Amino acid sequence: MKVLWIAPFLPYDKVDHAGGKVLNYYINSLCDKSAFDVRFIGFSKPAEYKHFTLDKKIQCYIGFYHDHGIKKIARNCYDLYSLKCPLDKNGNITTSYLKLCILRQLKKLKKSGYVPDVIILEWTQVIVFVNDIKKIYSTSKIVGIEEDVSIQAYLRKYENAKGIIHKVVTKMRYNNITKTECEALNACDLVILNNEKDMAILRKLNMRTNTKLWASYYDRIDVQRTSNSKKNILFFGDMSRPENSEPAKWLIDEVYPLVKDLGIELVILGGNPSEELKSKATDTIHVTGFVKDIEPYLSSSLCLVAPLVLGAGIKIKVLTCMAAGIPVCTNDVGIEGIPAEDGKHYLHCKDKEEYASAIKRLFEDERLAGDIADNACKLMDEKFNYKKTGEEFAEWLIELAR
Repeated sequence: MKVLWIAPFLPYDKVDHAGGKVLNYYINSLCDKSAFDVRFIGFSKPAEYKHFTLDKKIQCYIGFYHDHGIKKIARNCYDLYSLKCPLDKNGNITTSYLKLCILRQLKKLKKSGYVPDVIILEWTQVIVFVNDIKKIYSTSKIVGIEEDVSIQAYLRKYENAKGIIHKVVTKMRYNNITKTECEALNACDLVILNNEKDMAILRKLNMRTNTKLWASYYDRIDVQRTSNSKKNILFFGDMSRPENSEPAKWLIDEVYPLVKDLGIELVILGGNPSEELKSKATDTIHVTGFVKDIEPYLSSSLCLVAPLVLGAGIKIKVLTCMAAGIPVCTNDVGIEGIPAEDGKHYLHCKDKEEYASAIKRLFEDERLAGDIADNACKLMDEKFNYKKTGEEFAEWLIELAR
């Protein structure tokens, strides 16, 4: 079976964002099956391309997001409307340049005689091009994979917007992406989601396409606890994203002062921290930047504290810590899509006082911390078995192409 997989990013083993990890696992899982002839269209910044190895296994067509010089200026000018104008029908979630490159490559492939049985579109950024793609390959079945439902993320941006102008602009973008995302998903032959909550959101918005659920991939890290363990509060993620940097600053400013007297330290882990975030580091607040191996930080952690307010879908950092036996303190956004029970699998928190109280409970009650860690590990084994859904994914494609 011929499968053409299209994504706006690259899959590789050390990719540092959650969606990239999911893509990397499932595309490699499919490539390893002899029944599938997989090709890949993806995009990368030039510096990132050195990590990419999938082209040693399958035929790949890679475009580049040039991040300096004349090519960057030209691309930014070409994308000005699609990225900045609130009237853009796609809610500024994708770019004209990306669309141009994808359609150009598809036309080349068709001219060469290549016709895929199935085309997989991963992330909303490319799913919204589904009708243009169907004009080129009208007989191919289309699969849309939503890493998270963009409608939910845009709603949270609107709800957290400051000022009248920002409110108006984010509301326009939310309205536009709601219409476009639903129409695009309805134009697919199969939609794959990460969790039941996303499915419920889309059903309420009249998505009619056949839908399947798979388990998000997350790093299974063997954590070695020591006698000096459980002394740090941990938060991690790509700090170039406001979804991570803003909670990190709030954690430093609002929560940590309430628990500092316990003698525990705060570790903010992740690449691309801003100068503002780095300036908050002290003897007991550590802003590490990028690290190759997070296991030592997990092994010395009392808990993950994730006071998230933006983003949508399952948070891979939460899955990673639950599977590693690290107790998690988080809110509705952090636990979204995970069928976890407060007090059994994690501790639910709403404000700084509740986060501080949860941290103190885990610090003072080793049995509670151990029970939550054990229960969360069992939940991950039961509900997030990505090896099982990797096999099911292949079966879904075979059935779709019949």
